[in-house]
Amino acid sequence: MLQINSELFPLLSSFIGGGALGSLISTVVNHKENRRIKKSDATRSEAAAKREDASAATEMMGLLERTVALFELLQSQRTEDYRRITALEKTMETELAWRKDGDYHYCEVEDCKNRKPPMGTFRRE
Repeated sequence: MLQINSELFPLLSSFIGGGALGSLISTVVNHKENRRIKKSDATRSEAAAKREDASAATEMMGLLERTVALFELLQSQRTEDYRRITALEKTMETELAWRKDGDYHYCEVEDCKNRKPPMGTFRRE
């Protein structure tokens, strides 16, 4: 049979056994450490996602505020344009009424007896 050195055998067996026990302990410790690291990574990624959501919400609020400001500006411009158009329509109606009224008083003959009102007395209001 194979001769085994009696001093070497306990040394080898303790080395192999110690390595196995050490790896078992290392596995348990590393498992806890890995679980803590995964939890930390999950918390970090969740915080990053919340930060991105907050950034997107802030950007959307800014866009909404700019849109509301633009709509207010357009509304004021529309109101001003409507006021101007109404004033121009009134002016046009007045001018058309004056022309219509003037058609009844037009006569090329200066000393016409049928002229109403007499020459130089017609006034537009």
